[in-house]
Order: sequence, then C-alpha cells, then structure tokens
Amino acid sequence: MVLESENQDSCTKEPSTFVLVHGAWHGGWCYRYTAQALRESGHTVYTPTFTGLGERAHLNTYAVTLETHIRDVCGVLDAEELSNVILVGHSYGGMVITGVADRMSDRIKTLVYLDAFVPEHAQSFNDCIQLTLSEENAAAYLSAFQANAMVDNCGLTLPVPAAAFNVEMGSRAWIDRRCTPQAFATFENQLLLTGRGAAIKSRLFILAEGWDPSPFPYYAKRFIGKPDWRVSKLPCGHDAMVDMPLELAALLMDVIADA
Repeated sequence: MVLESENQDSCTKEPSTFVLVHGAWHGGWCYRYTAQALRESGHTVYTPTFTGLGERAHLNTYAVTLETHIRDVCGVLDAEELSNVILVGHSYGGMVITGVADRMSDRIKTLVYLDAFVPEHAQSFNDCIQLTLSEENAAAYLSAFQANAMVDNCGLTLPVPAAAFNVEMGSRAWIDRRCTPQAFATFENQLLLTGRGAAIKSRLFILAEGWDPSPFPYYAKRFIGKPDWRVSKLPCGHDAMVDMPLELAALLMDVIADA
C-alpha cells in the first residue's frame, strides 16, 4: 500500500516517531494500514496494545485500570527511549495519552486526539460521557456498560458493535471479531493530573463526522481557534483508522509539515 498525498514530499523530509494508541476494546491491530502508510513514508511507528486487550487478552481481569493502560504506553516510550514523539490517541485512548503527556511531556512533541476524549483533572471516562452527550444518550451508554460488566462478565464490559460506530460495512465483521472485553474499572477511574502536560504546545483534534450520537463534536467545538490547537475532520465513522487509514496517515504527516 502506497500513500498518495500532495504533501508527501514535504512531510517526509524529516522522519518522525509516531505512537498510535487505540481505543476501548480494540488493540494495536486496528492501526494496521495507517501504520503501514506511515512506515512506507519513512517514519518510525509503534502501535502498543493495552493490557488485557488484543494479543494481550490473556492478561484480562477486572483489576485492570486506566492507570494500567497509562503505564503500558509510558513503558513503550521509556523502554524504546523515544523522544519528539507524535502521540495519537483514539476514543478512550484520549484518556490514556492525556495521562502519559502529564508524566512524560518532555518526550512528546505533539498530541493528536483522534475522535477522542480530552479529559481534565479528576475526570473519568464515564464523567466525560456524561459531559459530552445528552442525558438520555449518556444514560443509555453507561447503563449498558455497567449491566454487562456487573452481571454477566465478572467486571468486564463487552465491546460495542462496530455498526453502532458506523464503521464501513466491509470492515464490521473484522472489528467485531478482533475486539475483546475490557475492564469496567478503566471507565470508572478518575484521571489525576499535575498539569505538566500543558508544556506540550502542539495539539490536533480530529473529528470523525460520520456517526451519531457522538460525544466528540463537543471537543471539536471547544478547541476551534484555541491557542496550540488545530481541528481537522474526516467524513467517516468512529474508527477512522479503519475507514480512512490513508487519509488519516496524511493528516498525521501534515502535523510534521506544520511543525
């Protein structure tokens, strides 16, 4: 697969390091084609998978928390001795990269929120759902998560079907086959921040416009015109790395050109 982009030449003069962080129930596998396009353009790409998900599903337990997942990604940056990282987080992954940025801001050049939550101090994933959706839609999401976690699955939440996120028809079976349950605790844990992440002055929010009800227009509206922020949009369902992997890669390389 070769990425075709008008900005390809200008974007690839200086190779960059990308760490692509997935969302709830997914794994590093979901970035397969975006990562391939970035690597073919000369960049270094890591696609870590959270404890308990993807190829690490054998480690799944109700005791996995948001803190576990933050440490997963911090561990990649530390063990691989990465710096000047473009750190991308999808959906729930926005919770994770915000925590990583707070602890390792000196290693990160740019934060990219891909249709993702941008939490503030002491907010949990569930808090963000309630903040960004109507009362009715938030209640529907949260009751579904809690019901299947507490009653049927020993504290693990079942994946939301790909159809609910309006993933393109041809990829829905793949997504549903690969997604795995995730600990409900990861959605309940509050994110505690020191404020050190504010040192990162390059930030991009990418809104996937092709699904509803989505919590993420709340953040896109909030960050338009804000210092240090750029907002872009993709006309696709929530899993932009699946529906539009090459277009996503081009947007990520635009970050390098802007820098």
